[in-house]
Amino acid sequence: MDINEIRNMMPVIEQSNKVFHLGFMRIYDADYMYAKDMIDRGEIGEISIIRSYGLDPIEGLDSFVKYAAKNISGGIFSDMSIHDIDIIRWYTGSEIKQVWAMGNNKAAPSLSELNEVDIGTATMKLENGAIAFVAAGRTANHGYHVETEVIGTKGMLRIAATPDKNKVTVFDNNGVIRPTLQNFAERFRESYVKEIEEFVRCIRENKKPEVNAWNGLRSTEVAAACQTSLEEERLVEIQYER
Repeated sequence: MDINEIRNMMPVIEQSNKVFHLGFMRIYDADYMYAKDMIDRGEIGEISIIRSYGLDPIEGLDSFVKYAAKNISGGIFSDMSIHDIDIIRWYTGSEIKQVWAMGNNKAAPSLSELNEVDIGTATMKLENGAIAFVAAGRTANHGYHVETEVIGTKGMLRIAATPDKNKVTVFDNNGVIRPTLQNFAERFRESYVKEIEEFVRCIRENKKPEVNAWNGLRSTEVAAACQTSLEEERLVEIQYER
């Protein structure tokens, strides 16, 4: 979670003969890959806005409060939004240069004493002029909700607008219901499998995975800037070491 530690580690990784693979699994998700392919083909034109949500089930909130009392999570943006930040960079091919973050603790007021929030948002401006909005929370009553929307000059696409567990629709005395996913292991199961397969393939063929330490550094720098913005209530300009 420490930016300097990451920077110090990167040359060690480069000089090693080991295969290093960072755990950003969303790029292996079929839906995110499908959207990426559409973007790269220019089907929605130039990206103007990206909106990305990552919401954990509220049933895990008490557990997190206990965890945060004894451990440092790095803040909600490092802990949760890091994946959304990576997707924003992946889809746009551009770095994030400005962030303005906010948050609150409506569901778990005690988190304020721990410098944590149970829900946080960040508005971002990218170097190419695109705008991104990220929301992370621990208070979703319906389950595990990860959703990304990309608006372009020729169209828009939305990934997982509802976190459907499967294609079943239930009709009963409660009305019409679509069962929803309840955790990240359910939502990204196939992504994790593909990620491990890629890791093994790179070891066998002595290749470097697409997801590397550089992706982790850049996303962590953005997440840290969001945390600073949240704590200091100001716009933060990100200065990268190129």
